[in-house]
Amino acid sequence: MKKTTSNLCLNSHLVEQKNHSEKVFSGELLHVYKDEATLPNASAGRREWIEHPGACAVVPVFSNGDCVLIQQFRYPVQQLFWEVPAGKIDPDEDPFSTASRELGEETGYCAEEWTYIGHFYPAVGYADEIIHIYLAEGLIQGEQNMDQDEFLSVYRVPFDEAISMIHSGEINDAKTIASIIRVDGFLNRKKKE
Repeated sequence: MKKTTSNLCLNSHLVEQKNHSEKVFSGELLHVYKDEATLPNASAGRREWIEHPGACAVVPVFSNGDCVLIQQFRYPVQQLFWEVPAGKIDPDEDPFSTASRELGEETGYCAEEWTYIGHFYPAVGYADEIIHIYLAEGLIQGEQNMDQDEFLSVYRVPFDEAISMIHSGEINDAKTIASIIRVDGFLNRKKKE
């Protein structure tokens, strides 16, 4: 195992080169490609991957430390999930606009203070999706304005309880886990300053 003390470990000898790409499916949200690539050992390989427009996840936190979670049914796995408000980035929309829009649409809240926490890639083995994480504070209640095909319930949950729900497996949505954990780290660093 190689050790590194750097935040960036560049191993250019591991890079695969795309030679040919064919779109095999084009949907409203996702596009599927089948590519031919040259692998690091110079052999040919096939790569199937999904193009995604990207998304934003918002962790809304009240001044007392409670956060907002939603619960909704996810069709592909036929289950209800606890989640943070989130949604895809629309064409010609920047991530902050998406985050602000999704918070309002899904929860009815708007926020006076926004902090960009960072981003992550939830499915690097088969998709290029990137999810941007925002912390929303100074919450002001408004009205939900959900999409016509969107059905969810909004809950106010103590932040420590949300962390416990992650560790118990009650929250098992990847974007929610990553977002809450990253915001928790940010808030803990902020307390120490």
